[in-house]
Amino acid sequence: LFICPSFDFKYLLRHNMKVRINATGDTIVMKFVRPSPDVKLEGYILGYGSSMFSKQFIQLPENGQPYETEMAQVPVAVQPIPTNDVKKHCTGKVNLEKPLHLVIGSISPTAVLLSWGNFLKTPYEGNIMNECLEDGFYTIRYRERNRKWIYQTCPTSDTVIDNLKPNTPYEFGVRSNKDDRSGMWSKPVIHNTNMGGTQHHILSAFYSWYLTCFGFFLYSAEQFEHWEESDLFKSQPTSDVDVMGKKRYVAPHVVYKTGKKPDEPCSITSSLNYFPEDEPGEANVTAPPKNPPSNLTVVTVEGCPSFIILDWEKTDNDTTEYEVISTAKGPDGEQVSILTTNQTHTAVENLKPESSYEFKVKPKNELGEGPPSEPVSFSTESADPRVSENVSGKDAIWTQFPFKTDSYSDCNGKQYVKRTWYRKFVGVQLCNSLRYKIYLSDSLNGKFYNIGDQTGFGEDHCQFVDSFLDGKTGRQLRADQLPARPGFYRAMRQEPVYFGQIGAHSHISYVSWYECGTPIPGKW
Repeated sequence: LFICPSFDFKYLLRHNMKVRINATGDTIVMKFVRPSPDVKLEGYILGYGSSMFSKQFIQLPENGQPYETEMAQVPVAVQPIPTNDVKKHCTGKVNLEKPLHLVIGSISPTAVLLSWGNFLKTPYEGNIMNECLEDGFYTIRYRERNRKWIYQTCPTSDTVIDNLKPNTPYEFGVRSNKDDRSGMWSKPVIHNTNMGGTQHHILSAFYSWYLTCFGFFLYSAEQFEHWEESDLFKSQPTSDVDVMGKKRYVAPHVVYKTGKKPDEPCSITSSLNYFPEDEPGEANVTAPPKNPPSNLTVVTVEGCPSFIILDWEKTDNDTTEYEVISTAKGPDGEQVSILTTNQTHTAVENLKPESSYEFKVKPKNELGEGPPSEPVSFSTESADPRVSENVSGKDAIWTQFPFKTDSYSDCNGKQYVKRTWYRKFVGVQLCNSLRYKIYLSDSLNGKFYNIGDQTGFGEDHCQFVDSFLDGKTGRQLRADQLPARPGFYRAMRQEPVYFGQIGAHSHISYVSWYECGTPIPGKW
């Protein structure tokens, strides 16, 4: 256990803080000794347990009243909190009225290096930090010809885009962004990914250097093997029982993804990375599908009862999509839900803990339906009380409600809101039920703002969705790599939120998504 006084960080750096600790029996009394009468303490920060518990801010009572609480018999240490010393490195300027000049070089058959600026330059010319925007960022878009655009952001004037298809033409563009304004898109550049020869080896060497020195600028937002080839996926769980002692469901058609740590939030996105998507081919449909899907498999993650992934083998060339039918079986009868996909796998979300389900898959095309697969059964494990409080028999607390956002998000799905004990409204926008963007607002019909973090990357913001975990967050950039915008912010779990500028020179960062282990809207 550690306890830290909470007050002016800069003052803490210039003065020593002392504490007197007296232990009598099962009682510990701590008294902070102020180095000067001018120092006014606001509260203290209490940390305890394993890494799954955040440091919590506890405000001191007003008017000098004493504060008493109970603690276990554990060692106590006092540590200072360092200042969030972020230095600004970006010095570049850009004219939003003029399009940027974009050049592209191949690094490998599946990766390219993009470089841009106000003037034409080679892909590996000069210092890449010289043209990173002082108070803005760049947006890159790319796509296969005549396909949907894929977008990503970058704080510097060079970046690497990988996971491309070999020997494939792509269209690229870039524009600058400053505050709430966006510049013109650059002229489209068509580049084919197959490239060899001496320049390829030069760029490959540059790519290795770039990853070593500036890898934190790459967002391609890990590489995964197929689930059937990974040692993480097993026919038996690591433990026969779940966290509550309930026996886990085992059957020939069930596969367990192992290796998740107790303090790691459940993630649909990272699990689906082991299920690569197939490119739908051109089907010459002459009749409805004739054969049912085969080898239907339930893939579940240990410690994650709210979702499973169904995987099956393709039927025939007449199938263009599949209808996935999930049936929940309980004391109130059967509840059926249906979703459609053009892949041979899909995630089934918002499952109830300790519940029985039956799944089957039906092939379809524009001429009709084919025979369904044989149904498979599965029972979900218990909810983990270390993640959030499970209130049996009650509906989820989230209400679907469209709200206005100060948008900085990788998620564009449904929006949900709830009232918080902070006397503010929490708004979430879904990527999926376990990955979402979290916002705060003073009113239901007002603007919902980003939440900044003075000491991290929003991990403790999972408290706003009733999760005890420190979450996983996405696009972790320093404040000086983010555009300035108004928003709420704080430093620690339990601390009140404040409103002001975040990003840019504020030393307060914000992120584009959260994974907290709590499904939204959830099924309780």
